[in-house]
Amino acid sequence: MRVLKLTSTLMLLMLILIGVSSCSNEDENIGNIPSQLIKTWYMGEGTYITFNADGTGVYTETDEISTAKLMRRTGTRTTDTYSFTYSYEESTQTLTIHIDGDVMRWTIVTLTDDTLKIKDEEGELITLKKDATSEPDIDITLLYNTWISETQDIYTFNNDGNGTYKAKEETSANDITYEYDEANKQLTLHRVNGKVVRWTILSLTNDTLKVKDNDGQELTLTVYTNTAWIELLYGKWGFLGKPSIEFTNKEGNRLCTVYEGEEAPYTVAFKYDAYNRIYFFENESWSGGFWQVKQVTQDILSIDVFSSDGENLTKESSMTLFRIPEPDELVVGDDSLLYGDEWTSFSYDDGSPITLQFRQNFSDVIWTEGGDKMTFNYTYNSDSHELVFTVDGETEAFKIIKLTDHVMYLAIYENGVLADGMEFRKL
Repeated sequence: MRVLKLTSTLMLLMLILIGVSSCSNEDENIGNIPSQLIKTWYMGEGTYITFNADGTGVYTETDEISTAKLMRRTGTRTTDTYSFTYSYEESTQTLTIHIDGDVMRWTIVTLTDDTLKIKDEEGELITLKKDATSEPDIDITLLYNTWISETQDIYTFNNDGNGTYKAKEETSANDITYEYDEANKQLTLHRVNGKVVRWTILSLTNDTLKVKDNDGQELTLTVYTNTAWIELLYGKWGFLGKPSIEFTNKEGNRLCTVYEGEEAPYTVAFKYDAYNRIYFFENESWSGGFWQVKQVTQDILSIDVFSSDGENLTKESSMTLFRIPEPDELVVGDDSLLYGDEWTSFSYDDGSPITLQFRQNFSDVIWTEGGDKMTFNYTYNSDSHELVFTVDGETEAFKIIKLTDHVMYLAIYENGVLADGMEFRKL
């Protein structure tokens, strides 16, 4: 099934262009163009517009065509580029853009070194940012979490401007307030003792916060999880009841057994640190690389795998595994268990979530993967336990080999042998 993802910005531009009369720009004075305008601006969702000093420019838009075939996801990206000319009227702060024989007019509302706000001919306000390839925007909502620094100081930021701070040597946390200056990417923290700390955010992801402090020092904080996580780590993890790895702790002897690969199974010692990192003892030394535990619960284990050459750290892969129940009985319950809350699985390639929800009244399912949401039909034979999805005339057949109110195994057999499949859980 193919989903064409066109950016809303391109659609907006095309709507503006339709019906607008064409005119020639050959003899028009380009005007006194503001120097701050001369750069590449990011319009969101892979769309860029470049204004040159000579009154020319380039509009670039990237489409992504993706295929989600239930088990795996592939994608291709295409880039379309359009040249244009433009002029600037200083008295009205109007940009007149000539593209493919058509004309559109933007009124500049705000222009700074890194932000351009314009109003189009329909009165809609559009915000553009300095080229995101060199200076990505900060999604401040990712800050709303608990973070631990390399010196083991712990910060919690709530979404209302309040939070807490706990130094390593302190036994309890103290309240803080904070505010964020989006234009300067500056985070200001106010502690109860009156001390003010200012950080410039360099980068922010869902698990890493990099900042520059008052003294110009760069700090790295990671999402903090209480060390009780290590107790949840122990057990077997894999898919469809088949273990991939197992963590054990026998009288303080922490071991990891890997059940996949040419040398499987093999067992190595491991240790962990306050940053939820796991290190392995191999070749008579502790590895420089590590596994970063992003999440561990009674159901799932999410890990980023990092390697090291002694100087550089490289993220090799990501994975999300399911805890294997003990005992793992292959029972298939009533088909009514399919309905209700959505089922969640994870991509084999990068550990990203996949959700599935059955709708009994419509005899269809809603499948969400990689940001794409699809709806397609299904049939289920409660005697043979065969589940068939029909997508654009093509079918994908599974056999349900386990179905409870919490766990579902979908298996694919070839010549009577389990060849592939997916595990889902109601999380």
